[in-house]
Amino acid sequence: MQISLFQDERPLVGSVSLLCLAILFLWGGSSRPVFAAIPISDDIGAGQILFELPDGQTINALHLESSARFSISGIVTQVELTQTFQNQTQEFQEAVYVLPMPDTAAVNEMEMQIGHRVIRADIRERQAARKVYEQAKAEGKKAALIEQNRPNLFRQSIANIAPGESIVICLTFIDSVAYDSGEFSYRFPMTLTPSYIPGDPVTGVMKINESGWSLPTTQVPDANLITPPMVSRTQSESDEGLINPIDIKVSLDPGLELQEIGSPYHEIAVKRVADRYNVSLVQGRVSMDRDFVLRWRPVSGREPQAAIFSETVAGEHYALLMLLPPGQGQSQPLPRDMIFVIDTSGSMRGSSIEQAKSSLLKALDRLRPQDRFNIIEFNSSWSRLFAGVQFPDAYSLNRAREWVARLGAGGGTNMLPALEQVLADGDDETQLKQIVFITDGAVGNERALFELIRERLGTTRLFPVGIGSAPNSYFMRQAAKHGRGTFTHIGSLIDVADRMQALFEKIDSPVASDFALSWPVQSESYPQKIPALYQGEPLLLAAKVSELQGELVVRGKTAGSSWTKSVELVSGGENPGIGTLWARQKIEHLNDLEIEGRDSEATRNDIVSVAITHRLVTKYTSLVAVEEVVSRFPEDELTTSTVPNAVAQGQVLQQASYPNTATPAGLLFLLGCLSLLLAGVTRFMPAR
Repeated sequence: MQISLFQDERPLVGSVSLLCLAILFLWGGSSRPVFAAIPISDDIGAGQILFELPDGQTINALHLESSARFSISGIVTQVELTQTFQNQTQEFQEAVYVLPMPDTAAVNEMEMQIGHRVIRADIRERQAARKVYEQAKAEGKKAALIEQNRPNLFRQSIANIAPGESIVICLTFIDSVAYDSGEFSYRFPMTLTPSYIPGDPVTGVMKINESGWSLPTTQVPDANLITPPMVSRTQSESDEGLINPIDIKVSLDPGLELQEIGSPYHEIAVKRVADRYNVSLVQGRVSMDRDFVLRWRPVSGREPQAAIFSETVAGEHYALLMLLPPGQGQSQPLPRDMIFVIDTSGSMRGSSIEQAKSSLLKALDRLRPQDRFNIIEFNSSWSRLFAGVQFPDAYSLNRAREWVARLGAGGGTNMLPALEQVLADGDDETQLKQIVFITDGAVGNERALFELIRERLGTTRLFPVGIGSAPNSYFMRQAAKHGRGTFTHIGSLIDVADRMQALFEKIDSPVASDFALSWPVQSESYPQKIPALYQGEPLLLAAKVSELQGELVVRGKTAGSSWTKSVELVSGGENPGIGTLWARQKIEHLNDLEIEGRDSEATRNDIVSVAITHRLVTKYTSLVAVEEVVSRFPEDELTTSTVPNAVAQGQVLQQASYPNTATPAGLLFLLGCLSLLLAGVTRFMPAR
């Protein structure tokens, strides 16, 4: 059979046409040519699978609705995330969804609900869990699998959803809230910013039905697993115009009197019942197109100085300690070299670049006469304002402001060369070097960047500033940790002034450092290397102890002076989840050791041991649930559909639905081959 491109072509043309269709077919990862798997216009999300209805309209193959329930007690958060996947087609479907999560979350439970039937997931090593899932999928049984591809990116797969059927997946996880400068907060990510994928495509390793918009590359081997399709609000088929709608409810027991409670990016309703605050969204449901953030501040003078939470599980005792070092003394700030780095890649288009530029201008205003500064901007390449650091006189500042005003967004987030340059620039032993790094963190090669920071940092300190409504908080937090700095998030233009002022107050303030712990009992605590703390930041410590008794003595230094604090290890009642948080901290410690050069196999074995004991999803362990009932007969076809994430609020869906910040290497390679083939065919066609 031949398929014509022209009316009177030679047979070769028909063969080439067939080859073109075959390549497009393979790229889509399904056996039925009833959907568009490669975007053919700006109106289709990258890799998004759409089904055509009889009237010519198109719909997403799968509809996703979510519900999040947060129970916050003190500084511990327990979350139940319920996701409903509805098959809107007439074929059996496998749903694949890249799920953004808090990068500190400890995911420890999953249930699959089919009507009134509930199947609880088992924890297994990752390869074994994937094998169980694939076998169940092939046998026509309903199955669900949750895997971790990054600490903040999980992959949810649900097999054999019947036509018109809905399957509910309930995930639970434990996390801790943040506390800084007298304010508590919790951030729940609901979408992501597409990542830049460096390196050359690795062909021949992509598995059908597992690809995102990028092939694996030499620098990001799992690129196909972390590059999900994206869809904008105008492309949503929902009657309400919502993309992946979610409703959120929070039960907050702060343990102290509150002065205020609010959410900077969503309208919330707050109802107080006794000592508990019930929080809900005013709109009922919203699109999952930005992070949900809840903040609460105690009454002035009632801010906690120390708190301890404990739990006993199977005879093991766990404790979570929050301790605020004493007020730092005032000292004369040292002269410093301030290097400002601003991300101008394509993922920063829209409101993000305006937030970044405004943040940079605020930072320039905070420079002191004895400081020196320079600015580096990067996208696919990098450039700097001055050849070397300059004093902030009227001429250099005016030139800097004009340079910043001209900055636009485009190209890839090629962060590594810019980071290499900024870590090498301006080294002067007489000057304190500080880097303010303004970016959305949209990169897929995080580990290479962490290794570079550890190797090249020296005495420099790195202060990441996360920009946008859905930044890569995993990269930001880890970059700050490895860079011995602190992470600031700016989600909108109204945040810029307050957040940049708070950042500079931290940078200007002496830090609490040189911590030493004296435990009265046998203990294993994390972090083992306690980082320096900036003004307003607490020490947060998770420990496994032989018994809850005696006094823990914490020693440290602030502005050159020593201080000591004693905390009584007493059980103030059971606080569920403390043991899980301890296990999550230990796993992060093991991952850090691997980045520092520890043997990968030994690290893997240690992580698996902790994860299996505490039922945690990690890069080496997964949760899998299987219903032992056959739902799909062998003759019924199964189609894999990827559930798209919502384009983050304020961001722009890039041309052809692929972000400039990314490299759709696989698609470009295929299109290049097609172009060459068609050019060759045209060359030998008879003149008309």
